[in-house]
Parts: sequence; structure tokens; C-alpha cells
Amino acid sequence: MAPLTQKKISISSEQNEFLENYKQWGFTDQSSIVREALTQFIKEAKTRRRKSQMAQKASELLSDYRTDKELATFTELDGEDFI
Repeated sequence: MAPLTQKKISISSEQNEFLENYKQWGFTDQSSIVREALTQFIKEAKTRRRKSQMAQKASELLSDYRTDKELATFTELDGEDFI
């Protein structure tokens, strides 16, 4: 595991209660819950960002696909098998 950095954070009483019950959730300590939650959140945030960027790019290219006959030809092939 990489070196860890300590941080002081403020959390709600509900979050605190959850952390205090770390053993019930199968964690070795309260910090491991926070690390796991942050890891999961980072993955989800990156996925949302990529999806948003892809949607933005698709939107930007939409007019090209509507007007460029060559691109429209390739659009018709989407999903076809080439075997």
C-alpha cells in the first residue's frame, strides 16, 4: 500500500455512527471505510465524467453525421458483423 496521509474532516452524526460500527461492516478500522468509499467514489466520478465527455463529443459531431453522406454510410453499418 502507498504511504498514507492523515486528513482532518468533518462528518455528520449519522456518518460518525456508521464509522464507529466499522467491524460490523467487515473493516479493520474507520480509516479503511473512508478509503474504500473514496476509491469507489473516484471510480464512479471518473465514469460519469467520461460518459459526459462522450455525450458532448457525440453532440458536437451530430451535425457532421447528418450532413456528410460518407459518415452516414458508416453509421448504417454500426452493429453489423463483418465475418
